[in-house]
Amino acid sequence: MKKTKEKFMQYSKKMASRVTIFWMIYRIANFIVVLIRPEISKSLVDLTTGLDTIMIFNVGFYTGNSISEKTILGFGKRKSLYSSDDESDEKDEEDKEVG
Repeated sequence: MKKTKEKFMQYSKKMASRVTIFWMIYRIANFIVVLIRPEISKSLVDLTTGLDTIMIFNVGFYTGNSISEKTILGFGKRKSLYSSDDESDEKDEEDKEVG
C-alpha cells in the first residue's frame, strides 16, 4: 500500500518541485555569469525579476491548492452530527436495560 502511495504524486506537486529546481539552478547560473561578466548584470536583473515573479506565483498556487485539498478532505472525513452510530448506541442501551 505504501509503495503505491509513494509512486503516486500529484501533478501540482511535480510541477511545483520542477519549477523550484529550475529556479534554483537558474539563480546559481545567474550568479556565476555575473562573476564572470559583470557588465551584463543589469540585463540579467530584468530576466531574474520575471523569473522570481513566476516563482512567487508557483509557490502561491501550490500552497493554495494544498490548503484547499486538505480542507476538503478533512471536511469529508469528519463524522456527521446525525450519524447512524447514534441509533445503534440507543439500541444497545435498550438491550442492556431489558436484559
